[in-house]
Amino acid sequence: MPEDHDQEQGRSPDASSSGVGEPTVPDDLVAMLDLLAQTIVQALGFGVAAVNIARPDGSLEVISVAGDEQARQMLLGTVQSAEIWDQILTVSEPWGRLRFADHRNEEANRELLSWVPDFVPIDAEDAWHPEDALFAPLTAEDGSRLGILSVDLPRDGLRPDAATCNALEAFTVSTALAIEHATLRSRAESSERLFRWLATHDSLTGVGNRSILFERLRHAATARPEHRSRLALAFIDLDGFKVINDHYSHNVGDHVLQTVADRILTVVRPHDTVVRWGGDEFLVLLEQLDNETAGLEVGQRIVEAVAEPIRHLDQEFGVTASVGVAFCGAADEVDADELVRRADSAMYAVKRTGRNACTAFGSGHDRASSR
Repeated sequence: MPEDHDQEQGRSPDASSSGVGEPTVPDDLVAMLDLLAQTIVQALGFGVAAVNIARPDGSLEVISVAGDEQARQMLLGTVQSAEIWDQILTVSEPWGRLRFADHRNEEANRELLSWVPDFVPIDAEDAWHPEDALFAPLTAEDGSRLGILSVDLPRDGLRPDAATCNALEAFTVSTALAIEHATLRSRAESSERLFRWLATHDSLTGVGNRSILFERLRHAATARPEHRSRLALAFIDLDGFKVINDHYSHNVGDHVLQTVADRILTVVRPHDTVVRWGGDEFLVLLEQLDNETAGLEVGQRIVEAVAEPIRHLDQEFGVTASVGVAFCGAADEVDADELVRRADSAMYAVKRTGRNACTAFGSGHDRASSR
């Protein structure tokens, strides 16, 4: 069987496309932060250490919790808005790189804390209170917020001394560096994916471009004889698009092209390759066809899908499709340029005979036979 390439088509995998969705945190970063949090608990004597990472929308998600199991279950995966953290940090005292939220501060609000441990403070002047909180803002080199490191439940029941705070500051730097390096690496990988995607896809519609079409035609041409199958190339030209693009705006025209591309993707088979050839022209490579009828049926579905009205900005727009299909048998030599020429010729035959139809290229190479 020939290689089954799924569509892999749609909107661009922009490095910023994650938007306000859940951040993609690499497993190796989570493992590193888990190790840092566990070390803080074990080495500095805190009952809980948690790491929040800033999401694209500014909110912060807890992705690592070490120590108290109840705290881990309650905190891991929770998300708080940037505004809540800003309020907490505003009412807290600066302790070097750290921030201490004192329960005795009248401006402090217990409701802002996502978890308050249940214990009775010891009888000491510097006793740790359940509503006390110690945080370390994690910032990048440019000053942007990477996240928050927080600790709670000092095992001796007292507020941490200067030596413990200094050690926690060192862990803060290590945690920030780990997140920043992972973020930079992730952005670089996202950019690389975007560049690879742009090399084979149309940036407006998200379908393939000429590069991916010829790549897959070359693959079909070099396949071993026993792995070859009947294939077809459908050439699609939109009828009436130029009027819309010229009379309204290019933004409306772009929307029409995007809608048409989405509709074509909906009616073709999962392993077919949809390509924007240029302007208002699309091509579809159909592989693994049982017969020519199967290819023409796909072409007819495209005609019917494109002809549906397109609503945009409280207006209705209409285009149709002239579709020409050229076939290549399993035993035939695949000539990409000739296949495109034949499909183009069949498409123009549709244009001459009324448009909004699908036609197959004839065996005489200079005529088309109507479906």
